[in-house]
Amino acid sequence: MNDTRNEIIRIGSELIRSVGYNAFSYADIAKVLNIKNAAIHYYFPTKSDLGEEIIKRNIDAFNELISRWKTLSYKQQYYNYIHMHDSFINNHWVCIVGALAPSFDTLPENMQQKLSILINIILDWLTNLLDVGLKSNDFSFAEQPKIKALMIHSTLLSALQITKVLRDNTVYQNIQEGLLKI
Repeated sequence: MNDTRNEIIRIGSELIRSVGYNAFSYADIAKVLNIKNAAIHYYFPTKSDLGEEIIKRNIDAFNELISRWKTLSYKQQYYNYIHMHDSFINNHWVCIVGALAPSFDTLPENMQQKLSILINIILDWLTNLLDVGLKSNDFSFAEQPKIKALMIHSTLLSALQITKVLRDNTVYQNIQEGLLKI
């Protein structure tokens, strides 16, 4: 795949995670890459095309991760999930879901659809992991697995956002520790 295209996607993804989808333009990407806006439009005619590709890449990356985790114990898979975004903390980023969900109603329809797919993939996987882990006595919690998955995922999303605002990495780390007591 073309290096310029990949760099556009990488920079766009970083901008979404750091300032949000509605706060950047192709000019911001062009400046970083020292290219003209027209070069970005060549690969992504509209900003929503770029946004959709970024979400698609996140779907692919998550599916690849969980595929690699399949042979691990339920507890190790859960641990990996809880620590999946550790690298974001020092950059003061949020995950793609946390970055896009607050502005969901302002996103173009193609991005709304892809974001819904991503969230459902994550929640379905997490619900299933919690369900089988509960049945095998690897996990212990009172809620239904779907409710617990929603609680865990939303807690991680908000933990990244609070950590970004407070610039205090211990917030995220402490929340992670609490979530691991399952």
